[in-house]
Amino acid sequence: METSTKRSLAYGGLLFVAIVVVAVVIASPPSTNATADKVMSYYHAHQGITYASAYLITLAVLVGIPYFWFLREHLARTATEGRKLLTIGFAGAILFAVSGLLGAGMKFVLADGSHAGNIPSATLQALNLLQQDFNTPANAAGTALFLIPTGLAIVRAGGLPRWLGWVGIVLGIISATGFAGPIGVGLWILAASITTLVQRHPRSAAAPNSNPAP
Repeated sequence: METSTKRSLAYGGLLFVAIVVVAVVIASPPSTNATADKVMSYYHAHQGITYASAYLITLAVLVGIPYFWFLREHLARTATEGRKLLTIGFAGAILFAVSGLLGAGMKFVLADGSHAGNIPSATLQALNLLQQDFNTPANAAGTALFLIPTGLAIVRAGGLPRWLGWVGIVLGIISATGFAGPIGVGLWILAASITTLVQRHPRSAAAPNSNPAP
C-alpha cells in the first residue's frame, strides 16, 4: 500500500475517533434513574450542547463510513480468501453507524422537546431513557460484527499486524455484551491508525552506491 494512501487511511481513523470523543465528552446526559424534573432542567439548560453532540455524531458517521470501506478494500488486497469476512465486517460497521444515527436522532428530539411547554417532563424523562438504551442492541451487534470478522481476516492474511487482529477479536467479544461498543471500536481504530502511521515503509530497492569502486 502506498505511503500516502496509508497515511490517509490512518488520519481518517483518527479523525473519526476524535469527532466521536468530542461528541460524547461535551454532552453528559442525566442517568436513566434521573427524575423527570432533573431531566427537563438538564436539557433546557443544555440545548445547544445537545444539538452540537447530535451534529457531531452525524459528522462522525459521514467520516466513518468511507474509512471503514477504505479499510475493507485495503485488507481485501491481502485477504483474498477472507473477502466474505471483510464484507461481514463492513456490514457490522454500517449497523454500528445506524446505531449512532439513532442516538443522534434521539438527541435532536430531546433538544427540541426541552423547549418550555413543548412536551411534559415525564415524556422527556422517557426519551432520555430511550436515548441511552434504545440503540444498545444495534450498537453491540454492529461492533461485534465489525471487529470479530475483520480481526479474523487480519489474523489469517495480514494487511495489518496480526496482533491487531487478535485485539479486534477480543474487543469484539467483549463489545457483544453491550457494555463497550463505541469504546471497543474506538480503541481498535486508534491502535490500527497509530500502528499504520508509525510503521516503516520498506525501501523498494537499495540505494545506489555513490562512490563505486574503481
